Amino acid sequence: MSSTNNIAFTAPINPPGTTPVLTLEQVWKGLLLKIRSAETFVPGAIQSTKVISDSVDPLTGYPVTVRDVLFRETQKTVQETVTAFEPTRVDFEQLGGSKISNVISQGAGRELYMTYIFEWRHHGISKEELAVLFDKENKMSQMAVEGTIKVLRQLVEEEKL
Repeated sequence: MSSTNNIAFTAPINPPGTTPVLTLEQVWKGLLLKIRSAETFVPGAIQSTKVISDSVDPLTGYPVTVRDVLFRETQKTVQETVTAFEPTRVDFEQLGGSKISNVISQGAGRELYMTYIFEWRHHGISKEELAVLFDKENKMSQMAVEGTIKVLRQLVEEEKL
């Protein structure tokens, strides 16, 4: 039996009538900031971020950051290895096997979208417990995407990106 919840949520970055209109470059800079300061983007879920190391993957040349993230609800610190695939994807991998991807994509009309893909691993729980967590994580995925876009727009308005 699988003990993994696979969840994805997508939202438009620049819905009609929204200002300022965010560029791919601004959104990418925001995701790079999110690597070092996750609590800026999801303060309800993450209390703090501590960067442990920065390096470059010798095979791919992509930057890799190892960080500790303190989750607000559980007060549990989780270590993540974060790889930034410029200019469209940041992958977060936790020691327990859970994975998260933050993806910037373009539609046919060149509009920008933000997608978060979650592979939440929950070792040693029942099917019923997994279903309860799925509902909670599904709601959280939407809040995380929409909250990140809101913070990106705020940071651009404040000329911080």
